[in-house]
Amino acid sequence: MLKQFFTSIGRIYNFLLSLIVAGILGVVTWFCWGLYQDSRLQSQFVREGKLISVTVDEANQKQRSWRDILSNSTYLTFSYQGKTYTTRFVMDGKFVGSGDRVQLLYHPGYDRFRQPDSEVKFDQSKRKSRLIDWTSVRDFSNENKLLLLCIVLTTAAFFMITGVIVTLIPVTFLQDIARFILVTELFVASVFFTYDTWRYYQYYQHIKTSGQEVTVKVLETDRRAKYRNSKSSSWREYVYQATIRHQQQERVIPISEDDYDHLKPNDPLKAYYDESVNDFMSVNYSLDYEQVLVPLFFWLISFILIRPFFVRKK
Repeated sequence: MLKQFFTSIGRIYNFLLSLIVAGILGVVTWFCWGLYQDSRLQSQFVREGKLISVTVDEANQKQRSWRDILSNSTYLTFSYQGKTYTTRFVMDGKFVGSGDRVQLLYHPGYDRFRQPDSEVKFDQSKRKSRLIDWTSVRDFSNENKLLLLCIVLTTAAFFMITGVIVTLIPVTFLQDIARFILVTELFVASVFFTYDTWRYYQYYQHIKTSGQEVTVKVLETDRRAKYRNSKSSSWREYVYQATIRHQQQERVIPISEDDYDHLKPNDPLKAYYDESVNDFMSVNYSLDYEQVLVPLFFWLISFILIRPFFVRKK
C-alpha cells in the first residue's frame, strides 16, 4: 500500500514537472519566434528601405513591449513629409533626445521607420579561429540562425506537450506523429552534420593550401578536454590552442599536441595565415578526424528508426 502511494506521488511529480517544462519551452519558443519575425522584417527594411536623416521631436523611454525590458530603448517621435512617425530606438552607448538628428530606415511599402542594425546579433568574434569549436552555423544569417533555434525549440516543446497529453489520454495518433517527426528531424540532422563535416575539412584544406606561412609570437598555450564527462584522465582527448600576437593583435589558434608540449611564452611559432578568411592555424595542426563521428552517429540512429517503416511485418 505504501509502495503504491509513493509510486502515485512520483507519477504526479513527474507529470507536474513535465507540465512546467512544457510551459517554459512554449514561452521561450514564442519569444524566439517573435525575434525571428522581427529579424525578417529588419532584413526586408535593409534590402528595400532607404536611409533618411530626421530630427527627433520627442523621446519617450516608457516601456511599450516585452523587448523594452531587455534593452535600453526609447520611442522617437519625428516628422517626415508632413506626417508624424514614432519608432523604437535602442540606445547602445549613445543617448538620443529631442533635437538630435538620427538616421533611420524608411520603407515606403510599410510607411514605417526602423533603426538600422537593430536585429539580434550573435557572437561573431574573429579573435578565436573557426577551427576551434567548429560549426558551419556561423555562416548562416542572423535570420536563419533564429529560424533554426525556433525549429529546435518547437520540436522540444512539441515532444514535451505530446508527452503530457499522452500521460492523461493515451492518444495513439499523437505518438505516431511524434515518432514520424523524430525520424524526419534525425534525418535532417544527419544531412546537416554531414554538410558541417564536409565544410570543416574544406575550410582546413583552404587555409593549408592558400594560407601564407608566417611566424607569430606565442603568449600562452592551453588545452581542454573534448568530453567533459570523461573521468579517466588516461582516456581523455584534448583540444590544444595557443594565444598568439600578430601585427599587434591577439588571436587564439589551434595547435598540435607536440606544439603544446614544447611551446613556452614568447616562443616563435610557424603558422598558416589565410587573409581571405582572416584565420590562423599552426603548421603542425592536423585534421580532427573525430568530426566524422557525429554524422555517422546520426545516420546510424536514423537508419535504426527508419528501418521499421520499410520492413514488412510478418
